[in-house]
Amino acid sequence: MPIGIYKRSEEHKKKIKEWMKYPKSEDTKRKIKETLKRLGIKPSQNRNWLGKHHSQKSKDKMSFVNKNKPHFNQRGEKHWNWKGGVSPKQKRIRRSIEFRLWREVVFARDNWTCQKYRIKGVKLHPHHIQNFAQFPELRFAIDNGITLSEKAHKEFHAKYGRRNNTKEQLEEFLK
Repeated sequence: MPIGIYKRSEEHKKKIKEWMKYPKSEDTKRKIKETLKRLGIKPSQNRNWLGKHHSQKSKDKMSFVNKNKPHFNQRGEKHWNWKGGVSPKQKRIRRSIEFRLWREVVFARDNWTCQKYRIKGVKLHPHHIQNFAQFPELRFAIDNGITLSEKAHKEFHAKYGRRNNTKEQLEEFLK
């Protein structure tokens, strides 16, 4: 039984303690060491904390002690993997406020309903009718969006791919 997932009864804990006291063969000791090594636990490492959690007070103390250590100050330009603030253009666009507003307006216009299956209360995805990459001027046009459920959106892209999608493909898909 994995540690930390199930509550052990007192009887079960006693059995484990008895088993730990029981003399083990060299083969069993070797298997235990191999398992610990595979799990990344050094045999000398204190395993009493496995499956347990620190109290909030302990967490606060550890946080206070580690606050002024160098790894907390390695953000942005100070981080070893900083590349000058460059992130892919598409990622920046999809995280922008304009995209979020476009998304909300498309959902509201379609009454928060999947236009393929006509269902509400599921995870919704906004879909560009004219391709996002080919028509940058239409990226935030409200008429260029449609609300699809996550399932419908995956089905559409599984059938037609992720590139060069057209209005005709969408119309065919919605029938």
